[in-house]
Amino acid sequence: MSFSDMMSSARGPGVIGMLMALVVLIGFGTLFMFAFDEGFQGGEMTIEAEIAAQTKEINGMQAAVIEKTAILQQSPARIEAAKELRLVKVEGKTLEQNAARLKADIESETVAITELEKTWAAYKDEYRAFVRGKATGENLDLLEVRDGTVYKEVNIREVTAIGIQIRHANGFKRLPFEELTDAMQDYYQYDVVQRDEALAAEQAARLVHESAAGVAMDQEAQKLAKQRAEEETDRKEKVQRDIVRKQAQITDAQADIRELEQEIVRADAAAAAARAAGRMHLSKSNNIRGKIRSKKEFISTLKADIQRLQSQI
Repeated sequence: MSFSDMMSSARGPGVIGMLMALVVLIGFGTLFMFAFDEGFQGGEMTIEAEIAAQTKEINGMQAAVIEKTAILQQSPARIEAAKELRLVKVEGKTLEQNAARLKADIESETVAITELEKTWAAYKDEYRAFVRGKATGENLDLLEVRDGTVYKEVNIREVTAIGIQIRHANGFKRLPFEELTDAMQDYYQYDVVQRDEALAAEQAARLVHESAAGVAMDQEAQKLAKQRAEEETDRKEKVQRDIVRKQAQITDAQADIRELEQEIVRADAAAAAARAAGRMHLSKSNNIRGKIRSKKEFISTLKADIQRLQSQI
């Protein structure tokens, strides 16, 4: 058995003990030589002091041997721990490589799944468009919905993401998919997300239409108001023209009356001259006075018309 074998074997500590015993015996032999050798007895240190010092040194050596023995006993465990640590590092590196490979595989599979989902969605959209387009114009004797309502003589006019538009015996109706049976929902590929998108688009279009209609109504109202204002202006101008025309007629009638009054004076003078000369003469005064009365009545009528017209301005 080699020294290293004795150090690492179970019998190692026994050999070390034997070595320690030899060290002790050698130490005591040396002391014995010092104690009985006359050359060593003449120094300043006594034999007792030398023994004490040697004893202390031996004890220190024993303690060092015990400490190193303990360390030596821990060596196999530390060697095994070191081996396990190296294995753990190797396994950790392997796991890191496997994790990186798995991550790459997951990313690749995710991309593949995304492409498959797109393909599947495209296929469903294509099928959905086909069955819904095919249903347009289809006739059904009866169509029963979830609440038990039955529609007779049904003609499917259109199938959308919201539902089906039908004409039936009693009129027209849009049936949302929620009111249809599960079989019809499945056949026409009802999709809640597409329904919500279609409803949102429909609402947006309705708001745009209502806004445009409101603008059109406002524009029409403004146009109508402008037209009415122009018509009112024209009416007032026409009334004003009528007033001016009637006032001119009054002025003309008053001038006619003054002329007629002068004719009466001339007629009365001619009648007086004829009577003075003993001639027969027919007076025109009464006829002229009749014309004057007619003119005055006409003026009164014109003034009444002017007051009425002025109240309309």
